[in-house]
Amino acid sequence: MILQQYLFKKLSNSNSSWLLDQTNKKGKQMINKLRLSTAIIGSLAGLGLSAAVAQTTVSGNIALGFIASSSDKATGDGSWSSMSKETQINIGTKGKLNNGMGYAAGFSIENDGPDGTASVSTIGTHTEGNYIEISSGDTTLTIGADRIQNGDRHVTNANGIGYIGQDGLGEGAAPAAAGSVSIFPRHGAIYQNFGAGIVQKVGNGNISFYYVPKLTTSTLNEIGNEAGAAAANDTSASKKGDAVEVGYLGDLGVAGLTVQAFYTTGDRVNEATAADKKVKSTNLGASYKMGNVTLSASHLKTEGVQAGQLASSALTEELTGKSVGVAFAASKDLTLGLTYGKGESTAAAAIKDEKTIIASVGYSLGAVGVKAQVADVENFSGQANNDGKMARVLVFTSF
Repeated sequence: MILQQYLFKKLSNSNSSWLLDQTNKKGKQMINKLRLSTAIIGSLAGLGLSAAVAQTTVSGNIALGFIASSSDKATGDGSWSSMSKETQINIGTKGKLNNGMGYAAGFSIENDGPDGTASVSTIGTHTEGNYIEISSGDTTLTIGADRIQNGDRHVTNANGIGYIGQDGLGEGAAPAAAGSVSIFPRHGAIYQNFGAGIVQKVGNGNISFYYVPKLTTSTLNEIGNEAGAAAANDTSASKKGDAVEVGYLGDLGVAGLTVQAFYTTGDRVNEATAADKKVKSTNLGASYKMGNVTLSASHLKTEGVQAGQLASSALTEELTGKSVGVAFAASKDLTLGLTYGKGESTAAAAIKDEKTIIASVGYSLGAVGVKAQVADVENFSGQANNDGKMARVLVFTSF
């Protein structure tokens, strides 16, 4: 009996080892086949490209707000209120190429309120941040849109919400009124246009050069079979030329300092309209953090970029915006801000300088942030006594 138990135990152990060996062999064969199949599929699908070892991430953000505008005009024109929103999902990947260089790629899907003069009932769903990047050391080549260094920065209202100019204010205004546009320039940056550029790290900052072949955020599909007369650059009814932008963002080796300098130049936004100015803009700004206090100043000028004069859409103006700001971190969660800006226009209809004072507060609840601001505006859009106020509240989170 004892001999039988001993033989059974030895046989069982031997079979277990054999079964384990066979299982491992089968498993390795299956894995090797899977790897081979994956490599073949990747090579065929990408016409010679193979999948690289990469890290893929998904992130997003949600911002919901309230905007209220009041006019000092006796008629009350320009007084309104509305909700605001932006939701966005970002998908990105990064890794190494087979030559050791780094790469990154991704895109975003944004669902927000309308941009520009679209109806307030329109839901703006669009993609942004489409890019493929290849990097080597301190040099990065980027192709796509909304990825190069951002020249759309109003540094003096960093604690507030949006641009210094309070679009939608003033006599006759509505949330999407065509003539209710601030003469404080937004920006002339072309980073949201599709193009190609390079970013070079220099000391404690980055210098970027960006080229776009067409001054519009639209683009053709990957094989260009939609390049009909309406889309072609040289035959469309609304011709649009190209543009270039050079920018710097860094601290110049000074702790607490942030300096920005962006210059953009290009053809007219609409080449078919001879009265429009050619695109040109400069965005100069700096901020300096000293303990709990941050001081900032900015000079922004645009030509042929946006229409600022009341009841006009011609891109014939030169707009200049000068501003200063101060922010105070009262605690780790609470920040207070104050901004003053003056907008000027060369348009004959803009007879006064537009002056804006913005008081803002920001509070962190950890995963959720809250911002609120009140803007007091004089001579909105360059019109004498066209005064009013605009209040904004924004609740936002990221994931």
